[in-house]
Parts: sequence; structure tokens; C-alpha cells
Amino acid sequence: MRPVEETGVDRALGIDGIALDLDRSLWRRHLYMGIASFVLGGGMFLVYIALTFHRPQRGLIMTLDIAAIVASLGIVGPVGTRLIATRWRDLFFFSWSVGTLAVIAIPLALDGGAGSPLASFLVLPVLFGGLLYRLHAVIGLACLALGCLGLLFLTGVPVSGTRAIPTAIMIGVAGAISVTASMNRNIWEQERKALTASLHRLATHDGLTGCLNYQAFQDAVIHEGTRAERYDRPLSVVIADLDGFKAVNDFYGHGVGDETLRGVAHAMHMGVRSTDLVGRIGGDEFAVLLPEAPTTEAKLIVERIQEQMRSMITPASVTLSFGVSTWQAEADSATELLQRADTALYEAKRSGRNRVVTWGAPTALNATEQGL
Repeated sequence: MRPVEETGVDRALGIDGIALDLDRSLWRRHLYMGIASFVLGGGMFLVYIALTFHRPQRGLIMTLDIAAIVASLGIVGPVGTRLIATRWRDLFFFSWSVGTLAVIAIPLALDGGAGSPLASFLVLPVLFGGLLYRLHAVIGLACLALGCLGLLFLTGVPVSGTRAIPTAIMIGVAGAISVTASMNRNIWEQERKALTASLHRLATHDGLTGCLNYQAFQDAVIHEGTRAERYDRPLSVVIADLDGFKAVNDFYGHGVGDETLRGVAHAMHMGVRSTDLVGRIGGDEFAVLLPEAPTTEAKLIVERIQEQMRSMITPASVTLSFGVSTWQAEADSATELLQRADTALYEAKRSGRNRVVTWGAPTALNATEQGL
């Protein structure tokens, strides 16, 4: 059986939007935490400068530190908040971390280079990136931090090599921890997505046929109905019911009945378009949601389903009765759309079964009989 189009189902049920909101919320908290950490680190720089104000370049270091704090609050915060919802998010955060390394390295160079007591601050951007960044970004930050330390060591005032070694070890360990965290997070994310997809399918799909269940189909109709009203787009619904299915169960048994239901679901999935949604809304009742399909196209799709039904091989020969309803402009609703399709289905049953009845207008039924 052809699988249900997952992306179409997720879009109709709003699953993608929920996941996107959660992702943006996570990055927003990451941004705020980073700004708070940056301000705290800048404050510690100021305390250190105040305690060592007798040493050279203190005025310049203090000016740079205060400017960096102001920029993080006045520029990084507002810009980052806007870019979280765009494709530039990853680039922005990585650039911010690289800029933070530069903001730390410049005062360190003015404070004597790699021998400065605050050289260990180079570890912070690496640890920050390990919380949420992609693996290649974390590796890049660790390499840049080590590169900054090496440059500070080569260009700074002469100091004992042993004073820079502990900082290099800290950066290396922090980089290893962050890389491991990023790799574990990628594995966890893949497992979470797989579990979420599995739970989502269990919650929204019928276990026997693989079609959308009743509630999921109703939600999809409401979603597409809202879109049809907002953008004035065509929308049709088809409700189909097996003719005499109780006799199949009684004569052949429920095992054959279940196989028949799976065969019908297969025929319907093969007959519809990739963007259409098929649901099982009752024991032997199915429904198809047809976005962007006026009445004429809905009829063609029903004909394709009928062709698939004719080629279906099951122990019990079965037919379907169909009711078709199309969205009636602004005054319509999802509930009325389904009710009209159900009424048309009842008319198909009443007029002899194995029929297709199309509701053409709110006040009249236009019956089209098609024998199989």
C-alpha cells in the first residue's frame, strides 16, 4: 500500500508548526542565557580591571569591555531575536561566538597575552557552543580558541610557558566535552524525531488500514477549510461506504473483513493525489480530503478510486457508495462540508448503492450514477 504523505498530514494537523515553535523557543532561551553569561563575564572583567588599575592599558580595556556589554544588550539581543526565525540563525550564533572570542582576546593581548589570569575566559564560547551548536561549529570554535591562545602566547610579553599550558588544556578539555555533547545531542535528536514520528502516527492513524483516524481527519478538514475560506481556494470531501460489508464479515469471517478493509484503503490511496488525505472515519466508512479540487476534479478522483476497486483482489467482492461535497465559498464550514458529503452518501445508498452522488448546491442534490 502506498504510504500516506507524511508531510501533508503534518502540515494539515499543524505538527510542523508546533515543532518549529519549540525549536525557536529553545534557541531564544539559548540567546538570553548567552547574553546573561556575556554580561556576567564582562562584569568580572571590570572587577579585575578595578583591582589591577595600576597596571597599563586599564582605561582602554575598560572602554572595550563596557562597549562589548552595551553591544550585547543593544545589538546582539534584538538582532538575534529576529534572526532566530530565519535561515540565518546558525550563522548568526556562530558569528556571535567568534566575535566573543575576539572580544576576549583583545583585552587579553592588552593585559599581557596568554599569561593573563583571565585567559581561561577563552573556554566560555566553546562551552556555550557545545550546548546547542552543530558538530562542525563546535569543532571550529575549539580550534579558534586554541588559535587565539597560541597567537596571544607568541605576541604577548615574555612569560613562563607553564602559565599558558593550563589554559590550553582547559580549552582542549572543554572542546572535547562540547564535541561529545554535540554528537550525543545529534544522536538523541534523531531518536527523538523517530519516536515522535512513531507516536504521532499511532495517535493519528488507524492501525488496521494506515489511514488517518476519525479525529485526525476532522482536524485536517478544519485546517483545510480555514485555508479554503482565507484564500478562496477549492476544496472537496468524499465520503465512501462499503456496500453490504456486514454480510462479508458474517459469511467469510472478520479476518477476511479486515483484509477487505485494507484492500479498500489501498485502492483509495492509489486513486488519490499525493496531496490528498485518506481517513477511516467509521467501521467500514472512509473519507478523502481533496485540497485544491473543485467538484469536477473530485469526480475524476472518485473514478480513479473505482478503477482501483475493480482491480482489487479479495475473497469477497465489494463495492463502494460515494458522497461528494465541495466548499461553498465564504459562508461554508468544515462541519457543513462533511454533513453535505454524508447526506450525498446516504442518497447514494438509498438510490441503489454502488453509486456516486455529488452535492452540487446547498439546496439541491445532483445525483450521478456510476455502475461498477
